[in-house]
Amino acid sequence: MTPAELVLLPGLNNTAAVFDDVKAALPDTVRAHCPDLPALETVEELADRVLREAPARFWLGGFSFGGYVAMAVLDRAPERIQGIALICSGPAADTPAQAAKRQEAIAGARQGGYLETAAASTAPFHPDSLARPELMARRRTIVQAYGAQRYIAHCLACIARPDRAGLLDGRHPTLLVTTTHDRVVAPENLQRLAAEVPGSRLETVAGAGPLLPLEQPAALAAVLARWIAQGDAS
Repeated sequence: MTPAELVLLPGLNNTAAVFDDVKAALPDTVRAHCPDLPALETVEELADRVLREAPARFWLGGFSFGGYVAMAVLDRAPERIQGIALICSGPAADTPAQAAKRQEAIAGARQGGYLETAAASTAPFHPDSLARPELMARRRTIVQAYGAQRYIAHCLACIARPDRAGLLDGRHPTLLVTTTHDRVVAPENLQRLAAEVPGSRLETVAGAGPLLPLEQPAALAAVLARWIAQGDAS
């Protein structure tokens, strides 16, 4: 049987390496493509880059910032998308308050404070993960590879993105994945979204914060594989 093609897009402060363990845990029935997102300042430019490299038809998963890019991909090429998964993410635009916080973060990164601020933050982790030094080290390596230039560009892309919630209209299988300890995209936000999107599926993964692909990669892989298998069977 030909494997299903799955494109996974990484989040803010993350390179494609955030999906290494997810990719390894996927069954042979799913072939994952995990592109890096370069330092481009709009989600539309990033979507065009993804589409140039992606298979002709594919399942699409966006983690955090990658979810914003995934929505732009869906907007640009809906005929190529077999289904869309938003992982600790959502389709809405930034609120004015969120945009203002991003502008402050951009200013800090331009002044040279990016690496230490991003690497030292424990907000993306479940409390149990803080006792896993290997996970903390991997996080720092990823942040260092991601870099301030990409962070600034992606923050600008976040601020500029439009609300694309209307694209989630039931025509594409939709998976919404949250965690029990996400303090960035609150689980109740995705619960409300799931109630609004026809035919959507909501999954909650325990033991993780908003860094789900690093903290619970096998659980995320299992959720994605089940969703794709059920979509292919329908």
